[in-house]
Amino acid sequence: MIRLNGNDLRYHFGGVRGKMGQIRQLVEVLDTMFDSFHQVNEIGKSMLGQPRSRRVAEELDFDQRRKRRLKT
Repeated sequence: MIRLNGNDLRYHFGGVRGKMGQIRQLVEVLDTMFDSFHQVNEIGKSMLGQPRSRRVAEELDFDQRRKRRLKT
C-alpha cells in the first residue's frame, strides 16, 4: 500500500496547481492569438472586399466558359 504523508501530498498538489496555472496562461495566450488572427482577417476583408461565395464563383466561371465557346 502506498503511504502518503503530509509533505508528499503538499508537494503533489503544489505541482498540480502549478501546472494548472501554466495551462491557464497558455489558454490566455492562444485566445489572444486567435483574436489577433480574427482582427487581421476582418481588416483584410474590409480592405480587399468580401470574397465571392463558391456558388457565385462557379456560376461566373461557367458563364465565362460558355461565352468563350460561343465566340469560337
